[in-house]
Amino acid sequence: MNKDSSYNQSVTYWKQYQKFFPDDMQINENHLPTEEWMTWNNAHIHLDRMPVPDAQLKIIFIHGAGGNGRLLAPYARMLQTYGYEVVSPDLPPYGLSYTDSAESLDYQLWIDILNELIDQELKRDGKPIILLGSSIGGMLAYHTAVQSKRVKGLIATTFVDTSDSKVRDQLAPNKLISRLGGWCMNQFPSLLDSLQISVNKISRMKWITNNAELTRLIMKDPLAAGTSIPLRLLRTFLNMKPVIKPEDFEGCPVLLVHPQLDPMTPYRFSKPFYDNLKSRKEYVSLEGAGHFPIEQRGLEQMIVAVLAFLRTIENEPDRE
Repeated sequence: MNKDSSYNQSVTYWKQYQKFFPDDMQINENHLPTEEWMTWNNAHIHLDRMPVPDAQLKIIFIHGAGGNGRLLAPYARMLQTYGYEVVSPDLPPYGLSYTDSAESLDYQLWIDILNELIDQELKRDGKPIILLGSSIGGMLAYHTAVQSKRVKGLIATTFVDTSDSKVRDQLAPNKLISRLGGWCMNQFPSLLDSLQISVNKISRMKWITNNAELTRLIMKDPLAAGTSIPLRLLRTFLNMKPVIKPEDFEGCPVLLVHPQLDPMTPYRFSKPFYDNLKSRKEYVSLEGAGHFPIEQRGLEQMIVAVLAFLRTIENEPDRE
């Protein structure tokens, strides 16, 4: 089913998010992203673009399990201010994106969509691509970089490796849902794959931020955590294993900017994956920041670390 073609025509929760960000990050009628659509196979992908015509790098910003591209717009505006173009897709069924066939909606499709977006953006202007993943988008960025091999850098706020049972337990509301629910989905995919379930029912979304008011908004937002997903998407996400193990990954430099006070995915769950990465890497803890970082000190540390990482890549010779 088609959705409204523009965020200005849809439910405007994104406008209510702005007050939780510093003034210089907030978006309003004078600082709106450019909205575009990418159609590929049976997927219709809504894109928010913060354009910078003379940018040296382009960032593809990947949202997590309770978000969409517009939720990330304040961070994208911050990067645009420093001269970097940002493209933020909605991954179906989040945001305004959708597929013609629900049967095809699985985790691999997300990876394929991102790879198609990388290819189209490189054809568009040739600007080198950096992937920036928030929440489970961090691990999604890794899977995408492995498949694409055309990514110059990878930034993540967490690495949620669901091939680890302890990570799966942490993501689920409780172990019963994690263990028994996972077993049932794997045993009876033909019966369960098409069932739709609220994101709030299958995750610890109440911990998505450390601000109760903002958390409630995100959980009610029908284009963010208030949406429902098919169990096929959940099953394939939980069963995803890295095609290239981190100890063999040399595809691009990696920056992990992990919130210090993240109850949803504490650093100890990202640490094993990060520690095993073979590529050049750096870890920065965002002091006082929650899973979705809005806290001033953490935001300041994040922008310093991200800008330093991007400038290092800008100054490197092209390896291709």
